Amino acid sequence: MKKTILTFVAIIFLTSSLFAKANPKLIDEYLEVSGTKEIILALPKQIERGYLKSIDKNSQSKINIKNSFDSKKTMNYVKSQLSLEFNDKLLTKIITYYKSPLGKKFKNSSLAAINKHDTKDNQPSYKRLKIMNTFVERLELSGAAVHLIGELLGSINANLASSDNPQKIIQNAGAKIKSKMLEVSLYAYSEFSDNELKNIIKYYQSVAGQFEQMIVSNIFKEIIMASFLQILQESEQKTATSKI
Repeated sequence: MKKTILTFVAIIFLTSSLFAKANPKLIDEYLEVSGTKEIILALPKQIERGYLKSIDKNSQSKINIKNSFDSKKTMNYVKSQLSLEFNDKLLTKIITYYKSPLGKKFKNSSLAAINKHDTKDNQPSYKRLKIMNTFVERLELSGAAVHLIGELLGSINANLASSDNPQKIIQNAGAKIKSKMLEVSLYAYSEFSDNELKNIIKYYQSVAGQFEQMIVSNIFKEIIMASFLQILQESEQKTATSKI
């Protein structure tokens, strides 16, 4: 059943791409009501907090990564990609969701999660943990994820020097961050009832929700992967120099 749904979304994805070129005003509205605009603006601060402060100020990767997360450049790139992938009909459906009471509440909590460092002390029930696990799996891009991006880059950078398997380092760092994302999400969305969380999950299981996550998370993954490559390239150069 899951494969059937994903196949269907893939067909929608391809079909929508053929008839894309969304109205720029709708793209601006989507960025605003979904909180994606605030996420883009928050990225440089989170990278600075979690990663850039820990490395040499003269590091070339630090300079390059700082440039790659420039808010204006990122915003323009995201807009250009959305205009190619979204069409007006699908974008209108997504905007309608974010304008609903639950959509607004979710957006506000997601944005607050970007700067929340706390986790909930009390042990969640099995039912709540199961719902939140599904929630985190469905939402690859969220306030909790953005909050942890700098930490992810820092973890990768710290371990590259002692490993000859960068792919494994990235995978291990990703697994740790996913676990932390669950902790942050349990705190950030603690005011949501189980039914509210289920309804949010339901949206992200819909064609519009899956398509939104697919497109937007892939755009951000592209940007973040460019940073990974910068870190990896500098690490390889240092290793090569040390062997001379």
